[in-house]
Amino acid sequence: MPAGSAAKASPARTRAETKRQTREALVRAATEMFAAQGMGASLDQICAHAGYTRGAFYVHFRNRDELAAAVMERVGAGLLDALLGGPEEPPVEDLGVLLQRFALALQRGDYPLKSQGGLRPYQLLEACARSETIRSQYLQHVRRSMERLEQMCRRLQERGQVRADLPAEQFGFLLITLVIGLDTLRDLAFPLDIAASGQALLRMVAPAS
Repeated sequence: MPAGSAAKASPARTRAETKRQTREALVRAATEMFAAQGMGASLDQICAHAGYTRGAFYVHFRNRDELAAAVMERVGAGLLDALLGGPEEPPVEDLGVLLQRFALALQRGDYPLKSQGGLRPYQLLEACARSETIRSQYLQHVRRSMERLEQMCRRLQERGQVRADLPAEQFGFLLITLVIGLDTLRDLAFPLDIAASGQALLRMVAPAS
């Protein structure tokens, strides 16, 4: 490589890194604003929180919905890794631990998407009804959750922790459906015993002793 090649490439790398940092700042700011205010946080508020202008925003996203989808993808992937095990953590291989993690995530308001009191279930559904971009991203998160739970179910069946006659794809579907339903009921202030629900599910899917 000629001696001047690295020097010539450096400005391009610097520009690429600057763009990456700007995009990261916008996604991080939107994540914080959505958690605090829900999906109603305005684009101007997000840009101000990130420290960038609308001009900088439009370099990376066509509209606010694209930014919201990027946030949902980031948060959703992080939550799945935290619940099921990620690249730096071995997958959960115990059904009781898996259900306990989901129960705790639901009680904290972390799953299906981190809310910290800002994002309510009805707001997410309203956003999905309004925006095909957001709807597609949310459905992708739900499908990814089901697929990873299906894979985990098969491993648990091999270990004898889940009844062999239970279709693995239905395990993922039913668990995610239960969690989303409980999240909606919790938002309606319906009295819930999430721990008891988890124990009941454990008894239903565990092999007969």
